[in-house]
Amino acid sequence: MPNYLLIANPASGRGQGRRRAEALRSALSDAARVEVVETTHRGAATELAATHASEFDRVIAVGGDGTLNEVVCGLIQTRLEAQDLPELGFLPSGTANAAVRAFGLASDPAVVGKALAQAVAQPGDVGVVSHAGGERAFLLWFGAGYDAVVIRALNETRTGLMGVSGLLGNTPRVVSALASYSAPPVDVQVEGSPFGTWYGVVVANVKDIAFGGVLVKDADPFDGHLDVLGIPQVGVPGLLGLAARTLTSSLTKAKGVRHRPATRVALTSEGEVLFHLDGEPVGTLPAVATLRSGAVRFLRT
Repeated sequence: MPNYLLIANPASGRGQGRRRAEALRSALSDAARVEVVETTHRGAATELAATHASEFDRVIAVGGDGTLNEVVCGLIQTRLEAQDLPELGFLPSGTANAAVRAFGLASDPAVVGKALAQAVAQPGDVGVVSHAGGERAFLLWFGAGYDAVVIRALNETRTGLMGVSGLLGNTPRVVSALASYSAPPVDVQVEGSPFGTWYGVVVANVKDIAFGGVLVKDADPFDGHLDVLGIPQVGVPGLLGLAARTLTSSLTKAKGVRHRPATRVALTSEGEVLFHLDGEPVGTLPAVATLRSGAVRFLRT
């Protein structure tokens, strides 16, 4: 039987992380070894995953999308090949849980525990972003410009759900942030060739993101490429229209949006342009996103 390390954020889900980790531990009681460690600060899940990568067969992130992102970052930081890393799983206990939609995962600890007993890991893609602060991985999506402004506005509160309810509840804050954003142009290169100048850029590894939105209908974290989308300059009404298109169809269907597959995307701007990774604000451009195909073995439960 495989042995497990559960990396749990006890504060996730408004305090449900610890309880859900213990429930999963109970569901895995027949496993050879199950150890639970808790995060104590931002970045702790990365440190724990990197430190213990060689000691366990499987690492399960218990928390929100940010916790999952940190665990992925820790595994990538080891520089080990996928076959030498522990298999990666996720028990959602956050406020947005975009990864649940993106990977079609169960959320009940008992169901996840049962599924893990039969799960076969599949090599999945990871994006790695190089920027002034170093390198950081993303499993879901990387957004710069408009997208990152929305994420920052939502992260400034973190008082409620970060899904559709959270987005609707924070609409005044989000609209105000977008209205005051100067939207510096972003020059984009894909595979070393010009892709154009845009005011928002999304580099997606998955189809579904937070809030129930769809970026690219055929995006797949197991397909060996990323999907880059360029968003034109629009005002707040136009951005609300783009959001509506994302919720009802896909962002690629919105007027003026350009899309293409990519393995390397470079973003530069003369202005200050925020970017986020997997819904967590990280820094400002310039940044380069590079695909690492099959970099982690993901357990789909």
